[in-house]
Amino acid sequence: MKINTLAVHHGNEENDPLVFPVPSLVTNSAVLLKSVEDGWNMLTNEKIDNIAYQRYANPTVRVLEKQFAAIEKCTYSLAVNSGMTACLLVFRSLLSAGDHIVTQHSLYHEISDQLKYDKKGCGITATFIKNYSVQKFKDAIRPNTKMVFVETPTNPAMYDVDIEALSRICKSHKIIFVVDNTLLSPIYQKPLMKGADITLYSTTKAINGHGDAMGGIISTNKKSLYKKIKSYRDNTGLIIDPFSAWNTIRGMRTLPLRLERHTQNARKVIAFLKSNYPEYPIVYPADCENSQQNGVTHGGGVISILLKNKEQGIKFIRSLKLIRIGTTFGNLESLCYHFGAFARPTRNIKKIGIPLGLVRLSIGIEDADDIIADINQALQKI
Repeated sequence: MKINTLAVHHGNEENDPLVFPVPSLVTNSAVLLKSVEDGWNMLTNEKIDNIAYQRYANPTVRVLEKQFAAIEKCTYSLAVNSGMTACLLVFRSLLSAGDHIVTQHSLYHEISDQLKYDKKGCGITATFIKNYSVQKFKDAIRPNTKMVFVETPTNPAMYDVDIEALSRICKSHKIIFVVDNTLLSPIYQKPLMKGADITLYSTTKAINGHGDAMGGIISTNKKSLYKKIKSYRDNTGLIIDPFSAWNTIRGMRTLPLRLERHTQNARKVIAFLKSNYPEYPIVYPADCENSQQNGVTHGGGVISILLKNKEQGIKFIRSLKLIRIGTTFGNLESLCYHFGAFARPTRNIKKIGIPLGLVRLSIGIEDADDIIADINQALQKI
């Protein structure tokens, strides 16, 4: 089956999707055991899902995981309660005291905060590099380097990393290679097929797409990594809750269709801006130097516009009427966020590669003419 068909049907086979196309919402915190033998099999057989207790597995969550694995084209997918939880599980289950990790200076700031906390509390060291050439990553590798973690393209500055080239470096040094693929989703980029060992996502963004459920996904083809991550999830209870999983399944079923509309609208916005406001540079995933997406017309709905300074950025977002200010992206509705306006006084965003005038626009599925008109009137005011 091709991608749109997989998104609609896969994962729900147990419920006979021809009769019950909407997956069941199973909220049981525990499933009663039919017999001693049934309980023994469920609690000890690693080949079946242990749905006896929701902390281990849940039928609704399992539909989401099967659906996601089919679209990701991978063997294992694990659903957790947020994208940050996905990062935490990867770090805590696969790294130990004394291990070293190489990552980017423009990584999402709260992932950087996690690593800095783990440096203090768990004895993990991290190197944050500024130049994203493969050679710079290679130069940063130490004898105790256990993991390379990248976000590509980065949010919101859209810095890109060559996944295939970096994967070869990691394999030659026997290093775990992790890619945060939230911005593009598995529809527009498949890092596992390009050599990554693990991908992770905040499903809160475009994958859910409706702004009504938080979640995260970790995917891999390696059983040894999967077992370590799942064991940590089981023991900490960080599995996604059934209702959030059910809402995410709903979003997944229209993900390819929504991304197509997001991309079409984003392309129209970009064309308008380049034609009418060439003084404000635009960055877009499909236009990145190392663009690794599935087709040149792809890219999703997230673009960043570089205004002259912080004051222009603040005036621009104040002037928008249809597009609302939001800390997330990938929703049905158009959103904007200006990092310069909301950064904590203690956080130097310029130091991590985010210009003070940069505004992230998450282009929704509204009529493109309405989105463009709103952006136009706001830019005229600055």
